Amino acid sequence: MNIKNLFITDERFNSQRWTKAFPDAEVVVSASLPPSTPRGSIVWILTDTNNWLDMIAYYTQNNCTVVAMSRQQNIDELREALEAGARGYIDALSNVDTLKQVANSISENAMWLPATLVARMVSTLSSVIKQQESSNVDLNVLTDREREVTSLILKGASNKEVARQLDITERTVKAHLTSIFSKLGARDRMHLMLLIKGL
Repeated sequence: MNIKNLFITDERFNSQRWTKAFPDAEVVVSASLPPSTPRGSIVWILTDTNNWLDMIAYYTQNNCTVVAMSRQQNIDELREALEAGARGYIDALSNVDTLKQVANSISENAMWLPATLVARMVSTLSSVIKQQESSNVDLNVLTDREREVTSLILKGASNKEVARQLDITERTVKAHLTSIFSKLGARDRMHLMLLIKGL
């Protein structure tokens, strides 16, 4: 069964990329009552819409997976979205390929968060929470190249930036990340950062 995609936006903003990524998606202008959608749907909510945090909580409680879409990403909004139950936080103008990747990732119980904001958030957590010098994660199980990829991810580099800096393809970066996640028991990038930082 195909997963239904529902996009909730305001009257001032709409992107054709949403329906290009998901041709059967429904795009709805925010109303006082949240539109109904089947359990298991992915609901994409523009953060500028009225009561967007309440809508994230509503759909999460109704067994839908929620992605918050922002026109101007910032760490405070990211925190609010996660606290309300969102599994993803993306640029509202993300391209078609990214939208599909987000849907695939969150359908597999991973989270999708901006690499630069996650790195800042983990860095903030690291300075607030007292921790031992070393974490329980053994990076020696990684190959040299996987350690290079991990190091760049910890600095907040996107897959594209990692590929450019290491002179490899984005597909190779994704393959390395899959291997790194498997070896270290990480679910996604944020979990990887938290594991390594020992939080």
